[in-house]
Amino acid sequence: MRRAPGVTSFARPLGGYQTTPRYPESARTAGIEGVSLLRFVVLADGLVGTVNVEKSAGHPDLDRAAIEAVKTWRFEPARRGKEAVAVWVTIPVRFQLTPQLMPAFPPGRP
Repeated sequence: MRRAPGVTSFARPLGGYQTTPRYPESARTAGIEGVSLLRFVVLADGLVGTVNVEKSAGHPDLDRAAIEAVKTWRFEPARRGKEAVAVWVTIPVRFQLTPQLMPAFPPGRP
């Protein structure tokens, strides 16, 4: 992540305000998974402004659900000294039907 000129601290998510995107039923029933890469601005008040899809998850309903969720998120804004400033952030939003489980033992071990 590049630091904007003069920014002394990054925007940080506020606990409890990062809602999980709903999994669109159309994608769920079709077995579609993917990752939406979103680029958005965190405003000086900690709210999310403009949201763009940098890379699609491959299904418009997944991208739409990711955008809807991110728009509800809240952040501690980035700062330039003591002044809160707007910054752009890029994050992946993953849609996965089944969690990937780690094996209990490394391969080749009982």
